[in-house]
Amino acid sequence: MKAAILTGPGNLVVKEVGTPPCPDGGLLVKTRACSICTTDAKMYHQGQRDLAYPRILGHEFSGVVAESHTRDGAFEPGDRVQVAPGIGCGRCPACRRGADNRCPHIGIFGFNYDGGFAEFVTVPERSVLGGGVNQIPEGTSFEEAALAEPLASCLNGQQQAGITGGDTVLILGAGPTGLLHARLARLKGAARILIAERLANRLETAELAGAERIIDLNSESTAEVAKEESGGRGVDVILLACREAALKSLLELLAPGGRMCLFSGLPAESARVRLDANLIHYRELSITGAYGGTAAQNRAALELIASGRIDVSRLITRRLSLDEIGEGLEYTGRREGLKATIKF
Repeated sequence: MKAAILTGPGNLVVKEVGTPPCPDGGLLVKTRACSICTTDAKMYHQGQRDLAYPRILGHEFSGVVAESHTRDGAFEPGDRVQVAPGIGCGRCPACRRGADNRCPHIGIFGFNYDGGFAEFVTVPERSVLGGGVNQIPEGTSFEEAALAEPLASCLNGQQQAGITGGDTVLILGAGPTGLLHARLARLKGAARILIAERLANRLETAELAGAERIIDLNSESTAEVAKEESGGRGVDVILLACREAALKSLLELLAPGGRMCLFSGLPAESARVRLDANLIHYRELSITGAYGGTAAQNRAALELIASGRIDVSRLITRRLSLDEIGEGLEYTGRREGLKATIKF
């Protein structure tokens, strides 16, 4: 099979390798679509804490079952499937309570298991038993199904932030996840959605969010707009969907009882911050993190896409072949468009 193999930062080669055998109790999936995530671009350039070399990247993928060794016959050759990236152990306290994304023994496609930038992917039995493999409903394309993973991550972030009806939500970043957050917040009943962005090309596509207000960070103050749009009260929720933010000043934008979700990781040089603990105390503020999503959230995300309640089709702005993956990673890293997808 043909695969894109990363052997170190900046060292990616597309070449023919042996097709892996179908694992006992698992699946061999013929890849049909694999989206490129900003994390893929980061790993390509500088690595990542969960990445083990050599590695086939790609954790947002879908395809067709080529071979099945599942013990209960749940999947058969020819089934159209989307696969969640996380592979929990199924036994630890986190997995037993459905928080498999927090499993201390987790495996992740494209990080420490070979992922979707290859013509075939092996899916181990743990993934099948943990609910990580989902049948793609008729009428949903492979490209759309592959985007269930980033939507699942948004579901996790908004669950952590506790978004409810009537909330005023501020989203920092109008990239793909920022736009998905906006659509999902609307579905959850958010009353007002504000989305802030600095890049000109993403300000142009920010209208896809359906927000009440798009904040141009080149000419507007987030604090002033947040105050204006909330009647001086402050916003209820802040979702950090970018890698640049002054957390201390963001806390001051929250209304009493407000919640802030650190959905995107921050660069190491800006991750250590000093916060006003009394501000958190007196206003009863909450700060939460969110990393990936669970198998259940992944399944729910695919259902939202298949039902048409969340339209992801317009987020795909570039389609490439596997031979062009280097170009796709650069495109994603430069934040030129929204989602780039490798089609097989």
